[in-house]
Amino acid sequence: ERVCMVEEAGVMKNPSGKPVIFSLGKNVRIEVWSGLNTIGGNCVVVKDRSEAIILDQGINFTVFKKYYGGFIQPEIVEDLREVGAIPPKTIYEGASEIHISHLHLDHLGSLAIPFEYDVRVYVPSRHVLEKLSNFWYWSWKELLLPSTFDLSELKDAPTSERVRLIRVSHSAYPSYSFLIETFEGNIFYTGDFRINSPIGVVNTLENYQKVLEDSKVDMLIIEGTNFSRRMTPLTAEDVKNMLVRILNKYNRKYIFISAHPLDIESFLLVSNILKNKEYELVLTHAKYAELLDVQLEELRARDMAFFLLPLKGSCSEPLEHIKKVELRDISDKRVAFFTSIMAVSEMNMLKRRGINLEGLLQITLTGEPLEEEGRIMEARLGNWIRRFGMNSIQLHLSGHYYPYMFKDILRVVKPRKLIPIHTKAPNTMLTLFNRYK
Repeated sequence: ERVCMVEEAGVMKNPSGKPVIFSLGKNVRIEVWSGLNTIGGNCVVVKDRSEAIILDQGINFTVFKKYYGGFIQPEIVEDLREVGAIPPKTIYEGASEIHISHLHLDHLGSLAIPFEYDVRVYVPSRHVLEKLSNFWYWSWKELLLPSTFDLSELKDAPTSERVRLIRVSHSAYPSYSFLIETFEGNIFYTGDFRINSPIGVVNTLENYQKVLEDSKVDMLIIEGTNFSRRMTPLTAEDVKNMLVRILNKYNRKYIFISAHPLDIESFLLVSNILKNKEYELVLTHAKYAELLDVQLEELRARDMAFFLLPLKGSCSEPLEHIKKVELRDISDKRVAFFTSIMAVSEMNMLKRRGINLEGLLQITLTGEPLEEEGRIMEARLGNWIRRFGMNSIQLHLSGHYYPYMFKDILRVVKPRKLIPIHTKAPNTMLTLFNRYK
């Protein structure tokens, strides 16, 4: 029952500008336009007789980096389509809905949908997307969601009647998997996910089990990011224990923390640990504070006190759950400064205001692997850290499940067929699927 096209091809890979096609019965066609044998750039179109639904439409950064970077940047969205970094217009033909599983760019892609297509776009959260897009202005990313774009045209994911949503944990909040009922059976698309939330707000497998109690899965389209990747499989408990061990020996007044602004679950894990060590939690970037404020509201995590010392940027509206402070308000307190990922300017501003950075600790918490451009930026940050006389460590708490969890996922989902996506090891996944199913 394995998908025959995968077996014949030997390795799953999209031909240039064309989808790989899978069939489910006589009337259902699954077109995978991007995301096979690569990590990121997911785009799947489910065609059920005369209806079509798009699941993700992300940027393929492997392709993007072949043509863009440094001083060479795309000028219009069609530049990205032309080189194959985002899916072609063809995907929108006959489609009534687009469903975005989460707001990482390799799944979100461009929301500047060609005007000739009347298609409803469902995103995990319009409010989170609005605050996230504030980081994109004055860069090529503004092409993906222009400042003139009317966000009211977007729909929040839970309002769709065509697709059943399952909340999952991932390094972007909120994130969903999708169950689509067709005339020939059920298609389950995972998006990206990890099994357990770092703060216990989501148990992905429990949510899968609840939804699938009365629904069998005929085709599972599942991510496999961590297959074949050399890494230390740290859990939230591992990260927590490491941080506690470090902080037990760290007796300085200030500490610096950086994390991706979408990964609020990991952000709150670290925040809880620091709060227990009697640090005040102070953000230094106004746009990060705006995004966190919205996420705290949606997550209903309003019982922790956060502060904003606006060293960079300004808030466009009042904050509900974060209080603004001046440096003098926290001068006699132990402070954990939550900075942007590349925190050099904020550190420099604090240094100019009299804070001695020598010997202080900076911790970067990552949920996604550093690609080539990220490694270059990380190297530059390291140069500044050394120049400041600081110490720095990086902890990786993955936003994806680990391969040793694959068997448990299959046991819960019980798929009849499987398409690996968002992975560089599809054949390994198919071999394990045939062994375990």
